[in-house]
Amino acid sequence: MSLIRIFNSKNINYLYYLIGEGFAKLLIFLSIRFFTNYFDKISFGKLTLFWISIPILSVLIDFSQRSYVKYIYINFRSKSDVVIQSIRLFSFVILLFLFLIFWTLNFFDIILIDKKLDYLILFCSFFFVIIEISLSYLQIKGDAAKYNIIFIIRQALPYTLTVSYLFFFSGDIISFGIIHLIVVSLLALYLFFSEQLIKLSWELFYKTIKSSISFSIPFIPAVLSALLLGFSDRFLIKYYYTDVEVANYTIAYIVGTVYASFFLATNKMWQKYILEGLKAQKINEIKSAAKRYLLVVLLVGIIILLLKTFLVTILSNSSYYVILDIIPTILIGMFFYFLYTVMSNIPFYHKNTYLMVLPTFIAAGLNIILNIIFLPIFDYKIAALTTLISYFIEFLIIYIICIKKYKINLLL
Repeated sequence: MSLIRIFNSKNINYLYYLIGEGFAKLLIFLSIRFFTNYFDKISFGKLTLFWISIPILSVLIDFSQRSYVKYIYINFRSKSDVVIQSIRLFSFVILLFLFLIFWTLNFFDIILIDKKLDYLILFCSFFFVIIEISLSYLQIKGDAAKYNIIFIIRQALPYTLTVSYLFFFSGDIISFGIIHLIVVSLLALYLFFSEQLIKLSWELFYKTIKSSISFSIPFIPAVLSALLLGFSDRFLIKYYYTDVEVANYTIAYIVGTVYASFFLATNKMWQKYILEGLKAQKINEIKSAAKRYLLVVLLVGIIILLLKTFLVTILSNSSYYVILDIIPTILIGMFFYFLYTVMSNIPFYHKNTYLMVLPTFIAAGLNIILNIIFLPIFDYKIAALTTLISYFIEFLIIYIICIKKYKINLLL
């Protein structure tokens, strides 16, 4: 492959996205070190639940309609502005509905995380959706520079501003929530007023949203399943134990996330390679590349395992060393998740999204059931093992599907 082909505009955009995402995650990574030393474990545990609740709640606010933005741009580009404005208006209506639900729950003293944080999560999730719609539009347009600026502001600026505020002043986790809300709301308002505003009739709005929801509904179980598989264990630890255990478990899981970030970043380039290879029917060439890719990811996992104490020290302090023993289990679970991402490209190529989503749906349900059964019986650390089992089942199902239905085995 020539250098000209490798460094075409599309691949350069991939590089820009990787740099932007990597820079944002680095800033967050460094901020966590400050938070774990500034806050006690109860506060840090609540903070953890705050930032993982936002992407989950955002799916319920927009019904995962951000995927429709990309579809419309590719197929009916002139309708993009109407679709974007309609989804934002729909999300605002859902926000009002959810606000009434939150208010009712709080009236009866039913609190999800914290009385004040619950409302901050709700409004942050709404503005998260507004920004995510713009990011989806910019990504499909190929405007990598603007995408990265907005992505970094949304992802990392609330963390860095909170660190600066707490360094010079005093505050608590509510300070983080308020700063987060200020950043995402101002960014969302900027994006809203910087784009073309269209006067929507009721008929046009209804027709657009009806088409959008019809397209997006199949994505909701997929997105929610992936989020629940990754995050539900912390909510169940909170339910059966305390925020202290949530804080401990989160630090161990962040080490696993460092590993996942590596192969998820490279997966964009791998997916492009495997889809082109399947189209050209170069199965043996793909198998050979997959084995080399597997060895590289395995080696990175071993390196992270050897550096586990060092990474926990960077992220926190010695009081979090109690979770060092579950990091190997989490890393193995992440490796099975990596194997799933490799194999799931095969049903994706054949446009069978149902078979691609089915393993994640089953694994997420299994993970919740296993945690409900075993968390009350064993220590909170059992959640690492139940998650490993769930990721293994997710991989095993997609592996069987690829062998039985498509007669392709990339791993042997």
